[in-house]
Amino acid sequence: MSSRQRGSLGLRVAERLRRAILDGEFELGDALSEDKLASTLGVSRSPVREAFAALEQQGLIDIRPQRGSFVFLPTPEDTENICEFRRMIELDALRLAMERSGAQTIAAMRLAADSIRDALASGDMMRSASADTEFHEAAIDHCGNPYLVNAYRLISGKVAALRAHRSALPTREQANEEHYVIIGRLETGDLAGAMEELGTHIVKMAERYGFALAPPAPGRTTRGLRFDHIGPLPE
Repeated sequence: MSSRQRGSLGLRVAERLRRAILDGEFELGDALSEDKLASTLGVSRSPVREAFAALEQQGLIDIRPQRGSFVFLPTPEDTENICEFRRMIELDALRLAMERSGAQTIAAMRLAADSIRDALASGDMMRSASADTEFHEAAIDHCGNPYLVNAYRLISGKVAALRAHRSALPTREQANEEHYVIIGRLETGDLAGAMEELGTHIVKMAERYGFALAPPAPGRTTRGLRFDHIGPLPE
């Protein structure tokens, strides 16, 4: 196999594992075995190792020498730092998006909020988590500044994974009500009010996901040690 083919396979494995983390197939803090994943995916250890390195750069995997590789498990301080970073990026992105593509930004936000509402009504928690990501990325996508977009990518995977792993939070309906308040402010031209509401909404993430930060219970066998749910890598 050529180096280009190995690289391509490593990217495919990385994307498959990334989706498994973001979609909640692995638990936060789960141990990941190169050997077992390679066997399950039908590949050698090399592309799995490459995938681990790529996902470590994205902050989704922690590689600990002499201990192994694990799905990230943020500390309370990590989550507070993520909130601070999100607040700075998303508020600036919203301001720029409203200046440059206001109508499209509002439409994308409302579509996402409606999707969350419908997903919650049908009990589709994973879809509600995905639509939540779409709501917050609406301003990023329409801000017109590639540097802001790239900066947001530093934490977007972690945030999406937290949403997926905590998609059944009883506060999700309340959070979506806050989305509609933000949209309402924007529709009346109150950008300052919308930015204030968005900033408060983001800060609440630390409280809402706080219980996600506890380590796995002693003796718990993580799903990541089995990998039956991952299946072979698609052709």
